[in-house]
Amino acid sequence: MSDSNSKSATAAVQSQSQSQSRSRPQSQTPPQLPPSASNNGKVSSAQTQPTLADIGIIPKSVNDSETEAQLRAALVQCTLTNAPCASASWQLHPSTLEAGSASQSVDEEMARLQVLKSYLVLDSERERRFERLTALVSRIFSVPIALVSLVDLGRQWFMSNRGLGDTRETPRNVAFCAHAILSTQDLLVVPDATLDPRFMNNPLVVNEPFIRFYAGAPLISPEGHKLGTLCIIDTKSRPDGLNLTEKQNLREMSAMVMDTMVNRRKERARQTSSKSVEIACTAHDLLTPLSGVQLSLSLLQDDTDLITQMDNHQKELLQTAGNCSDVMSRICHNTIESFRGDVMKKSIEKDKSSIDHGKEGYLIIASLVENLSKVMDPYPKRVPLTITVDGSTPSVVVADDLKIFRAALNFLTNACKHTDVGSVNMKILVKKNKEW
Repeated sequence: MSDSNSKSATAAVQSQSQSQSRSRPQSQTPPQLPPSASNNGKVSSAQTQPTLADIGIIPKSVNDSETEAQLRAALVQCTLTNAPCASASWQLHPSTLEAGSASQSVDEEMARLQVLKSYLVLDSERERRFERLTALVSRIFSVPIALVSLVDLGRQWFMSNRGLGDTRETPRNVAFCAHAILSTQDLLVVPDATLDPRFMNNPLVVNEPFIRFYAGAPLISPEGHKLGTLCIIDTKSRPDGLNLTEKQNLREMSAMVMDTMVNRRKERARQTSSKSVEIACTAHDLLTPLSGVQLSLSLLQDDTDLITQMDNHQKELLQTAGNCSDVMSRICHNTIESFRGDVMKKSIEKDKSSIDHGKEGYLIIASLVENLSKVMDPYPKRVPLTITVDGSTPSVVVADDLKIFRAALNFLTNACKHTDVGSVNMKILVKKNKEW
């Protein structure tokens, strides 16, 4: 596709910069959503509906939901029957569905999205293995646009994009591929979008990139879910659609894309497993020298003659060293146990009077503050550091004390490292966790 076509296509669909970590790309100028359907079942060119960003309620990606409850809530809220979210719904209007399309239940869509999320492809960088496939498809079918499109919660996201410039996503309810994954046929072929009631008023048809011909083969996962499509698009209509050989080619290429996604997920799983092994082995290796340190500190603490000659500050330093070595030992053991899968859930007594204050599973707030203060006291810092406890915080809470200590210590060390003026203040409080 020429540069001018790529630029014009980018203007019609969403364009955004790519970011890493758990950050999802933000759209610059989303195209308007498809027009609403009239009572007679035909699509009319009604006024532009509010976008998902305008509503500001529902996430656009399954990656935005950390729990099943959050994902289910997003699906339930963003339905055709729930105003004002109907225009940003993951459901397609019945008048725009072909006869025999699969139903769209919350449970089925939730299962599909969870499988899609497990492939860890959403919001990833472009990868050569997928780019080669779309380039090959573009040449085989002589089309300017070829896409690996994954149908997310409120968007279609392009794992690979040939012919649309830097575009990585469009809203789901303007996506042809959203129809393809609901079709009971193994291919969705639209010879001329301007003559198809489902798409004739679609903004990607009436505006750039002026889609005329579309054909998409679903990406069917081993779990049996249609995660998206491998699709081809032309700006010229093809009244004859695809012949038998072309249909078979598109199906085979779609299966190749799905195989590539499966292999990619396996590679990521192996990499994660390899890193876990390395971390567990490192933790195991650290235990031997750490045991020597703990033994030496224990001997020093048991030397009464030496202790009587120490001032209070020196005794605190010795105690801090002992506490830190104990924390390190627990971290190493927990890492090894987690890798082996030996971590067991511990029953928790409700009666605090029977609490063993040395037992894991309970966090003593005073001990947390004391340990943090002792560890951070010698840590280099350019501003004052204060640690306070909210008055409503209970003295003992049910929590993993080691994880809380490590998280708090990480916050404090980073804050001290990057703060040059003012002060560093940590306030400890407890809030009830409310599910979405």
